[in-house]
Amino acid sequence: MLTAIQVVQVAALVIILLALLVLFCAIDLIVDLKKKDRDISGRIVVKWLFLSYSKVFYPDESRGSVSKEKKGAGKKEKMENSEPGTVKDADKVSKDNITKESKTEKKKKELKAKDLIKIFYDVKKPLLRLFQGTIRNLRLRCGRCDVAFGFPDPADTGVLCGFLFGAFGSLHHYWQTFSYFLEPRFDDKVLDLELMADVRVRIYRFIPTFLRFALDRGVLRTGWLLVRTYR
Repeated sequence: MLTAIQVVQVAALVIILLALLVLFCAIDLIVDLKKKDRDISGRIVVKWLFLSYSKVFYPDESRGSVSKEKKGAGKKEKMENSEPGTVKDADKVSKDNITKESKTEKKKKELKAKDLIKIFYDVKKPLLRLFQGTIRNLRLRCGRCDVAFGFPDPADTGVLCGFLFGAFGSLHHYWQTFSYFLEPRFDDKVLDLELMADVRVRIYRFIPTFLRFALDRGVLRTGWLLVRTYR
C-alpha cells in the first residue's frame, strides 16, 4: 500500500512529466479552409503525440445558424404580441438600467484615438520583436493563401490592397514555403478566401519571446499607466 506522501509524490511526478511533454513535444496544426460568399467549408486538425482532434466545417452550417437566429427572433415577436404588458414593463426597467449605466460610463475616462496612437508608438518596438519572434518560432512546412477582396469604394479597396501586400510580403520573407495570391476587385464588394497551412509548434520556444515582451520597460510602463488612468 502506498502512503499519502508517496501518492502525492507520484502525482507530482506525473504532473511534471505532462508539463514537460506539453512544452517540448511538437503540436501539429493542419488548416484547410475555404470561404465563398457566406459559406465556410474545410477542416482544422490538431495533433499531439498519439492524440488528434479535428473540426470539419460544412457550407450549410452557417446558413443553419442564420435560420436558427430567425426562428428565435420569430419566437420573441410572438412573446411580445402575447404579453404586451409584461414586455412594456420590462422595456421600462431596461431603459432605466441603460440610462443609469450610461451616466456611470460618462464619468469614466474613455480611450481616444490619439491615446491609442500614443500607446502604439510606446510599444511599437516590443510588438515588432514579439511578431518577429513568434513568426520565427513557427515552423511552416507548407502554406498558401488566396484572397479576393473588394469594397464599394475603390479607394478603400486600394488602401486594403497596399496593406495586404505588405503584410503577406513580410510573411513570405520569414516563411519561404508560404505563397499567396491577392485579387483586388475595385467594382464589387466581396471577400473570398482559401487558406491551407501545415504548422508545427513547440511551446517552449515561445517562452523567451513572450517573457521579453511582458518584462519590457515600455510595456510595463504603458500597462501601469493604463491601469491607473482607465480603471
